[in-house]
Amino acid sequence: MTLSVVNKQENNPDVLHNILIPFQKQISELEGTLLSLLDSEVPFVRSVAEYILKNGGKRLRPVLTVISAKMSGFSGIQAYKMGGCIEFIHTASLLHDDVVDNAKIRRGQTSVNAKWGNHVSVLVGDFFYSRASQLLTEQANLKILKVVTDCITALTEGEVLEIVTNSNHKTTREEYLTIIKNKTALLFSAACEVGGLLGGVSNNFQEALKEYGYHLGMAFQLADDVLDYTSSEEVFGKAMGVDLQEGKLTLPLITALGFASEAEALVIKNALLGKRLEHELFLEVKNIIKKYNGFELTFELARDHINKAKQSLTPFRDSIEKDILLTIADYVVTRNF
Repeated sequence: MTLSVVNKQENNPDVLHNILIPFQKQISELEGTLLSLLDSEVPFVRSVAEYILKNGGKRLRPVLTVISAKMSGFSGIQAYKMGGCIEFIHTASLLHDDVVDNAKIRRGQTSVNAKWGNHVSVLVGDFFYSRASQLLTEQANLKILKVVTDCITALTEGEVLEIVTNSNHKTTREEYLTIIKNKTALLFSAACEVGGLLGGVSNNFQEALKEYGYHLGMAFQLADDVLDYTSSEEVFGKAMGVDLQEGKLTLPLITALGFASEAEALVIKNALLGKRLEHELFLEVKNIIKKYNGFELTFELARDHINKAKQSLTPFRDSIEKDILLTIADYVVTRNF
């Protein structure tokens, strides 16, 4: 069975769903497992946690764990639980990010911090981290434990580096790439590598899944950073220009600053430092990025990572699972452009 993403599907919100049709039974099992892991002696904790999990989200990271495990010869309940562990780490980081960024929207809905306050958002984020830790302990696999805890450490370091570089128009391309590696790519990488470890694959297959996830995650974030300037709130799940308003220098902006005139650089700096981002100023910055091909050059790098992700899977024999992973790679750089 060969799956493919065609250009006509680019703006179809059901593209990922269509890609994963052969895995719908497993995805339903995953959803049920995620909800079953939210039990708490404090009913309010569960209600907030359910609000978050039922509030959309692609579930791409835990799905990658389940598919990678199946491709590696493992399909037991632990694949769903470790997928849940990965999803809970991701969810916790989003809750904490929204507090730091004072975000009002998450996945097209009111964010937890906007709905219940920063205290609840931070503490429920801690609950998700704690539940992820419990799942790791229950797994009792030192290799998996190391992969995931190393990832959490890097994720935290990435979040701190992002704060340190906030609104700094001198942020370098290398600093930016380190941030997205730590904040995004390494969790994708861990999600896939854990699947291989559950299957007990040899080192070359484990490394293949690790590399696939890393390059997929890099491409995913690069594409997101373009979408922040080019997609609508209805499609993207958050208002356009949020990164700029929050003082985040992503690659499209860093690329433009490398070529911008003194006057253009001042426009960008004003947008980064201002308390409010007026729509006219956002459009002016967007046009400067377009002028210097910031979007296309970012997208070109994303495509390069996708090619490397697909090449990483070469050691695996052809299968439905491999086809799905290859098609997910295509999806990452065609979604909503």
